[in-house]
Amino acid sequence: MSKSAQRKHESTADEHQRRLVALINEFSYGHHLDTVFRDFVELAALAISNSVDRAQFDAREKRYLEIVAKYKPEEVARFPKMLAELTMSFEVRVATMTAARGLGVRGGGLTDVLGETYMMLDLGNARSGQFFTPYSVSHLMAGLLMGGRIEAARSRDFERVHEPACGAGGMIIATAEAFHDAGLNYQEAMHATCIDIDPCCVHMAYLQLSLLHIPAIVVHGNALSMEVWGHWFTPAHVLGGWSHRLRARKALDAMRELMGPAEGTPEEDAAVLPAVDAAPPANDCTEVESGGVAVLEQPRAEAPDLAEMFEEAIATLPASHSIFDVVDQMTLF
Repeated sequence: MSKSAQRKHESTADEHQRRLVALINEFSYGHHLDTVFRDFVELAALAISNSVDRAQFDAREKRYLEIVAKYKPEEVARFPKMLAELTMSFEVRVATMTAARGLGVRGGGLTDVLGETYMMLDLGNARSGQFFTPYSVSHLMAGLLMGGRIEAARSRDFERVHEPACGAGGMIIATAEAFHDAGLNYQEAMHATCIDIDPCCVHMAYLQLSLLHIPAIVVHGNALSMEVWGHWFTPAHVLGGWSHRLRARKALDAMRELMGPAEGTPEEDAAVLPAVDAAPPANDCTEVESGGVAVLEQPRAEAPDLAEMFEEAIATLPASHSIFDVVDQMTLF
């Protein structure tokens, strides 16, 4: 790592971030730090996913055991400690953000912990142009761009946000903070669809959004070619019944378009449609007991959602086919 990057990290990181980096560096005697970091975020993502997404459990449990087999028992024991430090870092930052809002201060608390750590350790791929946006810039952009989305969320129960090159999820975290600053609970008022071509970025984004309990679908795919290789549902998405809520929103939007005001009719006199029901239907998921904790077991792996129509477009698509077999043209924004 460069000395300037290390100095910057030391001045901005909390104690838990510093301990996380120290634990990563303990692997340096026998492993490349890039491999350790990638394995850590994937192991953590697999563990979280397997607690809520039973449809993909077997394949992901097999992958988990494949990664663990590369390390000695004492090395494996470090990974839970690393996840604990990351979790505590977010705990501290959420508490700071909540306290700041109570004092009327905006923009105090959250950050892209893994993205900052990744860049500080000089693990980014400069040759492919992989540089994570500093969180301060993401926070500024979210504050400037999310005003309309926040107002829409107030009137429409929740709003959807999309990030076609999500990196570690920093922009989505900043968006969540912008919702919080505006007085909205981002865990209920927004749903994110995140896409990235790099599996490490997918795991980082999934892990951070899961720890912040942000409802999201994180897609390992190419937002330009619309290829998809995997999808990850955050616990907030599964436990909050968001698959049903998204389908209900799409149906309501179609009804609103169909039942729009007649010519000369004021917008406020248009047909009023019911709010989206947050509770999933009984056949949408099955509640089972796992170690005394109720989890949701989905009967099948659901297709991810890229923009408004991607979920349904690939739901019936054979694995050997391309998205373009169903969709000729698609515009993300």
